[in-house]
Amino acid sequence: MALATGFVAAQAQTILKIGYATNKESHYGVGSTVFCDEVEKNTQNRYKCQQFPSSALGGEREQIEAVQLGTQDLVNTSTGPVGNFVPEVKIVDIPFLFRDYDHARKVMDGPIGQDILGKFPSKGIIALGWTENGFRHMTNSKRDIVKPADAVGLKMRTMENKVHMDGYRTFGILPTPMAFPELFGACSKAP
Repeated sequence: MALATGFVAAQAQTILKIGYATNKESHYGVGSTVFCDEVEKNTQNRYKCQQFPSSALGGEREQIEAVQLGTQDLVNTSTGPVGNFVPEVKIVDIPFLFRDYDHARKVMDGPIGQDILGKFPSKGIIALGWTENGFRHMTNSKRDIVKPADAVGLKMRTMENKVHMDGYRTFGILPTPMAFPELFGACSKAP
């Protein structure tokens, strides 16, 4: 519009929409807040973030699609649904791939992780970096899981991700793929 009228607004502020699946007090929310604070500070407030926690803009898959289409600016997401857009990301979802946090950080911040980030632009997405989502925990209402055999026969929710589903099947788990926003409603309906 400014070009059409020939006027440019001095120091116009751009609002960036950032969404994530969890609430604002979660690690995603805290990380997004720090990111947004840095963006605002380092652009002298030319850019400001508007946060949409708790899947307010849709599930992770829908938000990734929105970023790809340009209708959403940023998404802080788990790797689970990202592999559907950038297949190389699926490698990091293999169960027990990383020994510990230090190993994961070295791989993801090193050449391997940087190479994977380089795969995003060809898919219409720019990945800014890796964040930490912790290691997967298996929880259920039937029994303790202390050893792999304890998981056999359990029906468990997993991300909509073939690597996760195949990994769960390897342990004898019956995977139920479900987007994060659907999880709480499904739990409240469970017997």
